[in-house]
Amino acid sequence: MEKPAQQSTIPRLVSTRDAAEILGRSPATLKRWRLEGTGPNWIELEGRVSYDVGDLRDFIVKNTRVASVRAAMEETRETV
Repeated sequence: MEKPAQQSTIPRLVSTRDAAEILGRSPATLKRWRLEGTGPNWIELEGRVSYDVGDLRDFIVKNTRVASVRAAMEETRETV
């Protein structure tokens, strides 16, 4: 019995400039993050750095913070 073909998705790659725009940061910040080993995953092909849009989305989700219960309660009081 043959194994079903595993379907892979081809990443949608964007430049550092476009990735910086998506994240609301400067290209220099993304370069610094690469040097520091922080920030989103990146890809280097033949000396060119690119970012997978899916990795950028994951980075945004990972760094999204939810307001605390206290902050939510204070906002509710202000709207009454």
